[in-house]
Amino acid sequence: MDDFAAAIEAAARDVGCKGIGTLGEKSLHLALKYYFAPDKASHEQPLGQFVADAVTEDGVIEVQTRGLHRLKRKLDAFLPLCPVTVVHPVAEEKLLVRVDENGAVLSQRKSPKHETVFTAMRELYALRDYVTRPGLCVCLAGVKLTEYSVQAGKSKRVKLDRVPTALTQIRMLASPADYLALLPPMPEQFTAAECAKLLHIPLPHARMLLGLYARLGLAEGEGSRTKTWRLLRPLPADDSTGRRDFHAEQ
Repeated sequence: MDDFAAAIEAAARDVGCKGIGTLGEKSLHLALKYYFAPDKASHEQPLGQFVADAVTEDGVIEVQTRGLHRLKRKLDAFLPLCPVTVVHPVAEEKLLVRVDENGAVLSQRKSPKHETVFTAMRELYALRDYVTRPGLCVCLAGVKLTEYSVQAGKSKRVKLDRVPTALTQIRMLASPADYLALLPPMPEQFTAAECAKLLHIPLPHARMLLGLYARLGLAEGEGSRTKTWRLLRPLPADDSTGRRDFHAEQ
């Protein structure tokens, strides 16, 4: 299934006429699962004491839209058995739609927030003890989506669902070199604050990114209060390592 639109349609067929947000498995999770494992027969397969999102000829597919720390027990169980690909969406563009309790649209606007592969490092930091294990590949899937919320009372809103509209790019992170290829040109030495400014991310996210890169053997920090960091490997000549870029029809 080369077209993400087909995966969205497959997910919509599973939802049927039940409406937005009525499934325990949300639309974004379901569409990504159909994209990476198009055969529905491969979905929700028992493996050991857990149920995998999908089991394919290439190994286990686990789609985790948030809270990657929840995967630790599954990874402990699955990695000794077969390769595991963890798919994590990066919401590059988001349309916020507010509806009433009958589903009528009350308002819509573009979100000012844009996620990047670098903001995703906040989630990946939770798996810092796993990223060097053989067989683990992290897939960062750039998406455009619509986030629906319902107006429940004068001041209360409840998020219903995140529905993807397009898949913009895929970055496969299976080795330290793949993580290194994400970075733009970096100075020989830099602080976490300088890294945050360069990557356009909050300082706490930069510290997590550098901690993750240190665990991968890619960066080293010196000093106690204000560390000075440096990369331990030269940056690749281009950023093509581990990445596939393409556009999907909406």
